[in-house]
Amino acid sequence: MIGLVLTLLSIAGAWLATRRSLGHGLGAVLLVGYFYGILRARFPDGFSHFMFDGAVAGLYLAILLRRKRKMRYGHDGQVLRLWVRVLMVWPLFTMVLSPLFDSQHFFIQLVGLRVAILLLPLIAIGAQLTGEEVDSLGDWVLGLNLVAFLFALLELRLGVEAFFPRNAVTYLIYMSNDVGAERALRIPAIFNTGHAYGGTMLLSLPLLVRRWQRRPSSRVLTAVALVASLLGIFLCAARSPVVQLLGILGLVVLVVGLSWRMLASIAGLAVVVGFIVLSSPRFQRFLSLEDTDYVTERVSWSVNTSMLDVLTQYPLGNGLGSAGGTSIPFFLMDLARPQHGLENEFGRIAMEQGLIGLVLWVLFLGWLFTRLPPRRKGGSLVAERMMWATVLVVWGTAIIGTGLLSSIPGTALLLLWMGIVVGTRRPAPVARAVVVKPSPPAPSGGLALEAR
Repeated sequence: MIGLVLTLLSIAGAWLATRRSLGHGLGAVLLVGYFYGILRARFPDGFSHFMFDGAVAGLYLAILLRRKRKMRYGHDGQVLRLWVRVLMVWPLFTMVLSPLFDSQHFFIQLVGLRVAILLLPLIAIGAQLTGEEVDSLGDWVLGLNLVAFLFALLELRLGVEAFFPRNAVTYLIYMSNDVGAERALRIPAIFNTGHAYGGTMLLSLPLLVRRWQRRPSSRVLTAVALVASLLGIFLCAARSPVVQLLGILGLVVLVVGLSWRMLASIAGLAVVVGFIVLSSPRFQRFLSLEDTDYVTERVSWSVNTSMLDVLTQYPLGNGLGSAGGTSIPFFLMDLARPQHGLENEFGRIAMEQGLIGLVLWVLFLGWLFTRLPPRRKGGSLVAERMMWATVLVVWGTAIIGTGLLSSIPGTALLLLWMGIVVGTRRPAPVARAVVVKPSPPAPSGGLALEAR
């Protein structure tokens, strides 16, 4: 029953934090998402599977119940909200069509529906965030990343087994024993897999860069968090986040006019992180990418076999929960039919939502990347461009991996960045006209200003 208590606390905590501010509400959701893996591993009673869902539900409930903020939406903001509705409605429609083909059990489809639509409203929420709310979220992420790195160091010292007991929930953690000649385990820190750890650290970098720019008084602390987050990307021993990191940095250099001070800061971080990575083989699993034959074969298999075969065999999809990227809870495994193992997120979408669902996502992403965030005064341009580059690179590499829309809490960060990318296109609020009207006679003979 501890899992039920944790889920109820997640709902209440996210709801109360969101009533204080949207930035703190999102921070509370991330708090649950960060500790989701280790808590679920230690309390695998079934209810703990819904902790993160409960936190997201508490966030949504608080937003719906509080008074709506008066905000101006430009054309892009209106289009974004329409896209989110379409992307949420289509999976529901495919669920209605599922009796037409040999699909998964109803409960398994509900799990697939959770992956398909639960977090999508975060895109619209991201577009509404103010600068102060994003800064509040950055404070949460800084602290959480440092805590995660501390756990990762302890796991290096004491072993993963000291924090994650062997059970049905931790099956993937103990299957990932492919680090070095000694076949060591990947480091999950407090997440449910090492890949979730590395991916979350990667997606959190734009917030830390923004904090470094906007909080000069605490740059030392932010720099420590940046180094810890970058080391986490290598320490987790997943290769995809390393490739994505290099792609993001390359795009940022190309699309942002970096100052010499910023370039020097990047170079300094690179030297520190590079020295530590090269000093220990535990950080160097990504070097296996030097095997170009293996990489070529892996990419070819993911793109050609996964995608083209799915589109040919299942043009209307095979129902929600039928692809390998959907995480089926252990207590529903006896209801699940064999899933189609895919190493391509677009292939997973095509498998579950059909060709129409895939086309909708491709069109949405194409619209999303039409323009860069505009140049504006202030110290967050690099962070905004980095969010854009992060979203582009992560989706661009989705052809060689799956789990992009089911990672906890990485998916939440990705969708928020997608919304913020559109939110930066929002035009500045138009000042209301100020009309000068004669005031009643007064001893001072002054004029009263009345705003209409």
